[in-house]
Amino acid sequence: MKSVPIEDIAEPHPPSQGREAALQAARKKKALVAAIIGNALEWYDFIVYGFLAVFIAKQFFPPGDDVAALLLTFATFALSFAVRPVGGVLIGLYADRFGRRPALSFIMATMTVSMLIMVVVPSYASIGVAATVLMVIARILQALSAGGEFASAATYLLESVPEKKRGLYSGLYSSGPLLATVMAALVGLLMTQVMSPESRDSWGWRVPFAFGLLIAPVGYYIRRYLPESEVFEKNTDTQGTLEKLRSVFRDHRRALVVALSLAAIGTSVQYVLLVYAPTYAVRELKLPPHVPFLALLVCGSIGMILTPLLGMVADRVGAQRQLHVSLGVLIVLIMPLYVWMTAEPSTAKFILCSAIFTTVTSASNAVYPKLMAYLFPPELRSTGMAISYNLSATVFGGFSLYAITVLLNAMQSTLVPALYVVAVTAVFWVILVALHRPGADFKV
Repeated sequence: MKSVPIEDIAEPHPPSQGREAALQAARKKKALVAAIIGNALEWYDFIVYGFLAVFIAKQFFPPGDDVAALLLTFATFALSFAVRPVGGVLIGLYADRFGRRPALSFIMATMTVSMLIMVVVPSYASIGVAATVLMVIARILQALSAGGEFASAATYLLESVPEKKRGLYSGLYSSGPLLATVMAALVGLLMTQVMSPESRDSWGWRVPFAFGLLIAPVGYYIRRYLPESEVFEKNTDTQGTLEKLRSVFRDHRRALVVALSLAAIGTSVQYVLLVYAPTYAVRELKLPPHVPFLALLVCGSIGMILTPLLGMVADRVGAQRQLHVSLGVLIVLIMPLYVWMTAEPSTAKFILCSAIFTTVTSASNAVYPKLMAYLFPPELRSTGMAISYNLSATVFGGFSLYAITVLLNAMQSTLVPALYVVAVTAVFWVILVALHRPGADFKV
């Protein structure tokens, strides 16, 4: 009897449809977990830095003028944003040339190194200006990795899910910052309610970064063993790296402007209403230190639930329509709410206003990744998203905290954050409307 090689009988038939469906479901689950962990860690680090700005200022800059130290802390924050476009472009080009998966692994490894530096670096009192230099290096490393995170992770996720569910997965991805907010708020409450001021100032401020450091290796492991995006694998583009970069600016200028506008609105709102909130509540509204953390814990929980749900709604009503409604409601509400909140500041007012802002912005946050990703073709998707997102994040994210701190001291008005958000949102909303073309969401 003729023998049959074992490899010929191991798989006598193609995989069944049930097995194929199970593999696809597992692939989508892995993609979602990998994207959310990285996005959450990126935002967790930046939110924590904003939360702890007052304490970090005392640890890494010369003692004396508290306002000057705080400005230097936010200036360092802004400086790290200046290098984000560099990291975003380089990682975006790498992801478009060599694959989404290796780019995601590199990003997570760099995030881990940055958090490690923040955990172990000595204070200014111990090693002088070297402490400032090391802290700046940590922020720059974080900025480089964060520069590529949004574009690479959102691209990978949205290329891995069905078209009819992109709104849902876009919302799930956007829930990452809300998850980060909840984690950061819990750590902040621990610091303000459990730790003594002495412990908090000497070593307690390191705890939030140490917590992130525990999660980062898990994210790296998951990303290291992800399957590559099917869209990337099917892409036969052979353009060189420099040609890809030139192509984005030469052939996709309209898409860049739309993506820049979307990112400018999203980052300015998120950084002013989330990252700056604790400093604003304590310094300007004179509320107890635990109040903003309690508010953000409530708001983060609300946002984590609402954002995916509103992503599902966008799949039905259209992402662009949902975006316009959300922005209109935000512009109408933000000034009256700030006037009411700052007239006689209280814990209840601050939490209620924060919850309203979270509810309104969840509708727009849910659709930003979906709207931006498909403005660009697959061979330029990570690069185009990285350029637009990071340029906007640099100007309207990092520098906004510094600008608002300066304006608050100059104008002596507690309404400055609201005025800033209204101005940025209105200007770029007009640009989006001007670039609108009937049909699918912002296709150019």
